[in-house]
Amino acid sequence: MSSTSKYIIEVKIDVIKTLKLLGITAGALTAIGLGTYYIHQRIQRSKRVILRDEVKHVLEPFELTDEQLRRVMANLNTEMINSLKSDGDIDKNDLGMFSTYVHRGPNGQETGEYLVVDLGGSNFRVSHVVIEGRNRINLKNKIFLIPHSLLLGEGERLFDYIAECLQRFIDDNGLNLNKPVDYTFDLDKKSFTFSFPCNQTSLSQATLVSWTKGFSCTGVVGHDVVLMLQQAIDRRKSLKIQVVALVNDTVGTLMACSSIYRDCKVGVILGTGTNACYFENIENVPKWTGVRNQTTKQVVINTEWGALGKHACLDFIRTSIDRELDESSLTPNQQVFEKMISALYLGEIVRLIIVDLVQRSILLPGRMHKSPSLGRDYNIFLSLRGSFYAKHVDDIECDTTEDLSVTSLILTSIGIQEPSYDDCYIIREVCKTVSLRAARLAAAAIAVLVNRVNLPSVTVGIDGTLFRHHGKFKKNLTRTLSRLVPRTHRLVLSEDGSSKGSALVAAVHRYTNEIATSS
Repeated sequence: MSSTSKYIIEVKIDVIKTLKLLGITAGALTAIGLGTYYIHQRIQRSKRVILRDEVKHVLEPFELTDEQLRRVMANLNTEMINSLKSDGDIDKNDLGMFSTYVHRGPNGQETGEYLVVDLGGSNFRVSHVVIEGRNRINLKNKIFLIPHSLLLGEGERLFDYIAECLQRFIDDNGLNLNKPVDYTFDLDKKSFTFSFPCNQTSLSQATLVSWTKGFSCTGVVGHDVVLMLQQAIDRRKSLKIQVVALVNDTVGTLMACSSIYRDCKVGVILGTGTNACYFENIENVPKWTGVRNQTTKQVVINTEWGALGKHACLDFIRTSIDRELDESSLTPNQQVFEKMISALYLGEIVRLIIVDLVQRSILLPGRMHKSPSLGRDYNIFLSLRGSFYAKHVDDIECDTTEDLSVTSLILTSIGIQEPSYDDCYIIREVCKTVSLRAARLAAAAIAVLVNRVNLPSVTVGIDGTLFRHHGKFKKNLTRTLSRLVPRTHRLVLSEDGSSKGSALVAAVHRYTNEIATSS
């Protein structure tokens, strides 16, 4: 025991002795003690109320009303209409609104054997998909890593490597290529770092607009990526494969879901990034240059909605935290909407709010130590961008323990020593608020697409980590969407969109061609 502690105890004992000498009874002492205790508790409660009022002031800009959400809906719909009229110039409009040249979903009569390459980042997946009619789809796949040197080198080398891995997959699985096999190339065309934006001019023609996610291969931007892959395949004489379709991951999500739910007309990705596609009437697409006839009344539009807000239409709900995150990102003033709702950014938004609360002396006074799990101290956590993850947000938001022990454990793991209950409580409120805002904004965007489809009943196929795994996200999304959309709708997890969905695009294309040839 320290000398200070001994001194405090001795002083307390001396005070009690003095009070007894003055004739103050034990009962009176007890009453005084209880009174002091309750006064202390009232002071603490008062401090807690003041504390939480200050926190509420910081979080209030993140708490969106239904009126604000409806304004987001109106702005998104306006941007969509404007972009459907234009040539997809993202310098003039927020959204790309790219035509995908997919005109219908599967009808259950499609069959065939297909290979799918899903290229969306520093690795890619090759899948073998066998379709034997409605709801009878079998697949096997393998993931291949892309050497870092290929991300930065000549584009031709990257496509040669993909063709090489495709050959290895075929050999390892003993696939028979003596019979015709269509091949769908699923280029994961998101607008963020996990995507490669393309301007499609047909189902099997697409010009790369820009590389993302660490890719900077030369000789690819401005070129037809489907043609480049086909040429790489053709250089391997043993591969007899035709590239028949380029498919965005949202389209794959829609098609996979549509094979089960015939009224599925919207596909959404809510994960590391976010994007969506939907069936639009061709008469509403002035820029459409393809075929117009009785059999092509609709086309799936890839919205690239993550870019919403580039020209300030979301400024009325952007917070100082949103602006700080955007300005320090690798893509300032791009993907504004995505930065408010996707898993890649939720943790960083929470971290920036925590930093703000610490600077206001509301949170974590003086709790620093070396973190055994991360090998860095608490000060570094506060200053290191990207050190708080969406998984942390989810786990803390869903912490229902009485003492918030889950939250305490997470905070300890990132270098915050013995966080108080108030610290844990406040940080849980921050996580809840940021996560709820993301779900509500996602609901507002989905509501626009459901309304544009304009059917009595609409199924929305959704994939991505936020929808799959983030504890309360799906519930908050569903509740908000029910308030914003009067018509009947349902949200369904779409399984294996990048594999099954892409194969179904090729299958529908093949079936349509067979019908046209036989008629």
